[in-house]
This record gives sequence, structure tokens and C-alpha cells, in this order.
Amino acid sequence: MSDVDFNNLKPLKIAKSKGKFKTFTNGSIIQGENVPQPYLGQPIAINIDTILSAYPAEDGIGTSIHSFHNATWKVLEDHETVSKRLNENG
Repeated sequence: MSDVDFNNLKPLKIAKSKGKFKTFTNGSIIQGENVPQPYLGQPIAINIDTILSAYPAEDGIGTSIHSFHNATWKVLEDHETVSKRLNENG
């Protein structure tokens, strides 16, 4: 796995949004030896209609968001921020 320094990664400042897509800061790592991480720390928009659950990430960094389609995204925002953003109306 690539060495990633999570100490230098911070959640992006994201404005409130309307609609079914909410934006977060991507915290997912592409697995593999010396693999570049071009999406890490970048915005990721998630369709909230597909979300089954959100829970604090197992490694203690950010939140994991799980969908009905068996996809899981890791975002850098804490669980409280994710919950608020998922429930905002704009």
C-alpha cells in the first residue's frame, strides 16, 4: 500500500447544496505498491438516494458511507459533519 500522510489532508470547505448529490472530501486509498493517489483529498459527489448507512471509519480518520449497491466511500469529514450534510435542504 502507498504511504499516505493523513496529517496533511484536511476536509474541503464545501457550501450547502440542494438535491440528491452531496459533496464530500474523498478519503479513499487506491490499494497497491507505489500507486499514485490522484483522487485523495479531492471532492466526491455522492447520490444520497443510494446511501444505506454512514459510520465513523474503522481507522479513526473520517467517515465511511455505505450504499445499497454495496459500494463504500471513505470521506475525510467527521461523522457529525456527514450527518448534517446528508440532512441539509440547501
